[in-house]
Order: sequence, then C-alpha cells, then structure tokens
Amino acid sequence: MNKKYVIIVTIITSMLLVGCTKDKSEFPVLTGDYLGQTTTGTEAELFAPEIISLDNRLEGLVVFSPDKSSLYMQIYNDDFTSTIYYSYIDGEQWTKPVEAIFAEDQNIKLSSISPDGSKLYLSTNIRNQNNILSVSIDNDGFGEPLTLPSPINSDDSDSSFIEMLDGSAYFTSSREGSASKDIWYIENINADTLNIQNMGEVINSSSYDFSPCLSSDGSYMIFGSDRFGRNGLARLYISFHLENEGWSAPINLNSSGAKVNDDMANQSNPTLSPDGEYLFFMRHYDTYTMDIYWVSTDFIEDIRSSLDD
Repeated sequence: MNKKYVIIVTIITSMLLVGCTKDKSEFPVLTGDYLGQTTTGTEAELFAPEIISLDNRLEGLVVFSPDKSSLYMQIYNDDFTSTIYYSYIDGEQWTKPVEAIFAEDQNIKLSSISPDGSKLYLSTNIRNQNNILSVSIDNDGFGEPLTLPSPINSDDSDSSFIEMLDGSAYFTSSREGSASKDIWYIENINADTLNIQNMGEVINSSSYDFSPCLSSDGSYMIFGSDRFGRNGLARLYISFHLENEGWSAPINLNSSGAKVNDDMANQSNPTLSPDGEYLFFMRHYDTYTMDIYWVSTDFIEDIRSSLDD
C-alpha cells in the first residue's frame, strides 16, 4: 500500500475520532429528574441554561412525559418555522436532544402530551390558520402526525390542545363565537357527538386568551392573556374550578408575591411537570430572545386561599 495513502487515511480517521469525541463531550452528563437541574423556588429562573435554553436559539415550549423519562420541546428555526426536539433517559443519563423525525420540514408546534404519555398534541405553525394534530408515541418511536377531526378543527385557527384524564379537553381557537382568540372546552373527546363550548367571559376577555394548561385533577387552569391593554405582551393568569360555581375570575400569577410574570416581557405556553410541582413557560423580551423558564408551584395554594378572604 502506498505510504502516503496510509498516512492520509490515518489522519482522516484521527480527525473523525476527535470530532466524534468532541460532539459527545459537548452535551454534559445529566442524570435525575428534569435533567438533574437544581430545583427552583417561587421566582422564575431560566431552565437548563446552555442545555435547553440556549443563547443562540429560540425555545417555545417544553413538556415532560408522565414518568419524567422523556422531554419534548418546541424550537424555532432561523426563519421562524418551528420544529420539535426530544431527549430521553438512556440507562441513567439524558441523551442529547435531537429533532423528532415526524417534525422534519413540517413547521409544527408542540402543545402537550396526553395523560398516559401515548401521544403528543401539536399544531401547524401557519399564521391565523393553525390546525390541531396528534402523533403517537411507542417503543418503536413516533407515528405520523394526524389532523384531529371537525369540529375540533375549524376553518379558523385552532391550537394549544390539552387532554385531561376524564376525557375532557381544552384548546385555543379563533372560530366563530370567539372575541379574538378564546379558550374552548370539550366535554368528552371520545363521545360520538362532541360538545364544544366557549369558556365564556369569566375566562375569556375581548383580547387574546390562549395556551390553557391544567392541573392533573382539573382544579385550576393557567393560561396566557394580553388583557388590560398589554399591547401584545401577555402575562400568565390562573383560574380555579369552584365545585358548583364554575371558574373563578383569572388572577395574575404574581398576585401572591411569586415572581413569574415580567412586565417587560411576553409570557405564554405554560406546562406543568407531571407531579405538578413546577410550572414551565416561555418568556421572550424581543424577537431574538425566547427561552424556557420554570418556577415552583408552591405559590398556587397561596392564591387559592386568597379566594376565601
């Protein structure tokens, strides 16, 4: 064999090995719940900085599987199309997030995961014309995205779908009957005839109300809204389900002293950890700054108790 050829092959092989080693080392060894991050208090903090929340990337939403072994997140590309990445625990270590194959070149947004962890709910990322989708999850990976039927999807914009344990569901829609973007409710998604209702003026305002997120027992709902003349800058609000009295008037999450909403920023896309102990949400200050934050939900009981005062 030509000596020069052997040297070139050796150099190339060495470079590839170094490159592989570098790529592997770029993602740290992470173990434990929530990527092993130090848990937060009642002041919202950046979630997994330089791991999930990156300086040079826009992250829109994060959700964990019910057993906390997988993470799914919405990422915006440079052209503001969106895709979905995921990470999971392999052995004891979290894997480096990679793009989900079903999301490649699809421009879709993440909404939620079903209570049993068997499917993700998504929506198309088309301005003023979103449709709600679902994709199955199993041991072999992911299925193909499927469009949910009418009347869940309408001729208008529908997104942010969340399924509950009892078969009910909530979502955002600009369909007829909405003031702008409103939160809607489905009594039972498995019924032969779907009963879909606007949640009414107690929840919805004359402005944008969107991205519903509910506790596993349905006792409270957190959502985004730019009510009260926020000029497109949304805060997160909470409403409690009162047994025989419907829903309480929405309350700013900062009302108990917790530091969740930043008045200089836009907050939306709330999700809860499977155990209900943490709230995750998106915050962005400008077009090029969008990250995931998290905060302990301990403050929620303080807000709930204030309803009795």
